[in-house]
Formats: sequence, C-alpha cells, structure tokens
Amino acid sequence: MPKKEGEAFGRQVIDFYQQTVGASLRQSPFDGSSREAFTAWQRNGRRRLRRILGEMPQEKVDFELQREVVEETDRCVRERLVYRTRPGLQATAYLLTPKGIDLPVPAMLCLHGHGQEGKEATVDPESIYRGFARRFAEEGCVVLCPDQIGSGERILPEDKVTYQVLIHGLNMLGHTLIGVRYWDLVRGLDLLESFPEVERRRIGVMGLSLGGEMTLMLSALEKRVKAACVCGYLTSHLSTFLDRPHCTCGHLRDLAREFEHVDLAALIAPRPLFVDSGSRDPSFPSRDARELVRDLRPVYKLFDKPRTHLGIEVHDGEHEISGLKSIPWMLRRLREER
Repeated sequence: MPKKEGEAFGRQVIDFYQQTVGASLRQSPFDGSSREAFTAWQRNGRRRLRRILGEMPQEKVDFELQREVVEETDRCVRERLVYRTRPGLQATAYLLTPKGIDLPVPAMLCLHGHGQEGKEATVDPESIYRGFARRFAEEGCVVLCPDQIGSGERILPEDKVTYQVLIHGLNMLGHTLIGVRYWDLVRGLDLLESFPEVERRRIGVMGLSLGGEMTLMLSALEKRVKAACVCGYLTSHLSTFLDRPHCTCGHLRDLAREFEHVDLAALIAPRPLFVDSGSRDPSFPSRDARELVRDLRPVYKLFDKPRTHLGIEVHDGEHEISGLKSIPWMLRRLREER
C-alpha cells in the first residue's frame, strides 16, 4: 500500500475522533438560568457523577485506627495513621495537629498527585507542594494527608497486578480507580469528623494534579467540604485528557460526554472554590483555568455570594502549588464559613 494512501486512512481516524469529540462533549452543561434550575441540575448532576465513578460500598466499616507519633515540633505534632476504608483495604496517612491553640479548630484534607513520595511530599517545603500540609497545621488546622492508591506506602508490588491492569480491570468490573480513591477520601472526612480536635463544620480540601482532580470529585459530591482549592488540574477536558496523553486513571467512561470541568466545578458552587494554576504548566493550561472561573462567576452571583467565594491565582510556575494566595484564602474561608 502506498505510504500516502495509508496516511490518508489514518487521517480519517483522526477526523472521526475530532468529530466525535465535537458531537459528544458536554451533554449536561450547568443551568444557571435561576436558582431553582441550577439546584435541580446539581441534584441530577451529582447522581450522574456517582454513576460514572462506579460502584461504592453500601456500608462503612470500623476504622480500626492505628496511631504513631513520628515528629513533634514547637508548632505541631505529626502522626502516622493506618485505618480501614472498606473491607480488606487500609489507608495510610499523616495527621498533623497544631500545638498551643484552643481546640476545636478547622481541618484540611491535603492531597498529593502522582508520584512515589505520596504523603511525604505534602509536608516537604522543597517539593512542588511547598509543604502546604505543614503550613496549614502551623496556621492552626488539623490536617490529614492520606496516601492515595499507587503512591507512598500504597505503591503496588512490582511482581503483582500493575497499575495499568488495576485501572482497566476495575473499569471492566463496574468500578473505577478514581471511585475507589473517592471512597477513601469520604472515609478521610469521616475520620476527621471523629476527632474532638476538629470543628466539623469547617473542613476544607486542597490538592495538586491527581490531588486536584480528587479535590474536585470529593467537593462536588460531599457537601461536608466547606471550601476547596484545586491546583494544577481545573481547566477543561478539551485541552487536557481529550487532547494529549495523561494518566489513564483519569479517563472515566462518559465523564467528558456528561460534564466539562466547569460543570464539575459548578457542582461545588456556591461553596467557596479557589483555583491555583501555573502560567507555565505544560499539562493544564492556565488560560482555560481563567475562562472557567469567568464562566462560573455568574453562578455565585446568582446565589448572592461575595466575589471572594470564587478565586484564582495564576502564578509564574509550572505544575506546582504556589500557595501565596491560595493558602491564606482557604484559611479565611474556613474561619468565616458556617
């Protein structure tokens, strides 16, 4: 077969894909025509998102919590935790508790992205996370930093099921890895609420990359999250997962057909939301982050929320957390939000 003819057939495949994207993308955009219409859309949207995430446990198991102090400074105590999230599955995490302040206090879930370090990176000031978990603790928050499946102490054994087999195998069985991680974080919220040091009505979530994606999913479905900060993720499907290679765990069946990123963010509204985006992030374009915030702002206005309820920082960075504006913003929202 002539080379040019083969290229023509390949071009047809690309054209077909692009036409499919155009015809199928975002079939359930948010309805901001009125409060009633938006609330009805949210109710249906959350139901559709839960279906996309796959099967979930019907009951919550006992935590069987194990605690061990691993570090103590003049400002906080860091413990290593082990707790059950579902039958046969345990999570590992750090818990940082501030010292020398009146309790109870607000709490944060601080979520890492892909990488072997897992929770370790969230307390390291030299990492792309800028030690944000430690910074929240030193500012007076109880902080839970769980290892997500595939990272930290939850890295898969090399001689067993690989990460890719886990992703696709779960999909074939009616589950998703994002859904399993989501349930882990639901249990993380439950765990934080069980601690007497935590003011239950003041819990926030912040994460980078995969951690940003999981912040988005958890906050969209869990109204217990009072403020959320999505870093290095919240842009659009069209400029990310539908356009270039990304981690396959984020490719959820029907997700882009039902929702664009702005619609997922709208499931959080009108609760406080902040977007932290690097102007030189090669994977998640900051221009899309700006457009998303612009498109979402009328929803907050619809509910008479102050402009401060929706914020963005586009910093001079790459795929990393700035924290310059996002961390003070989160602290203000958690302290004022009731």
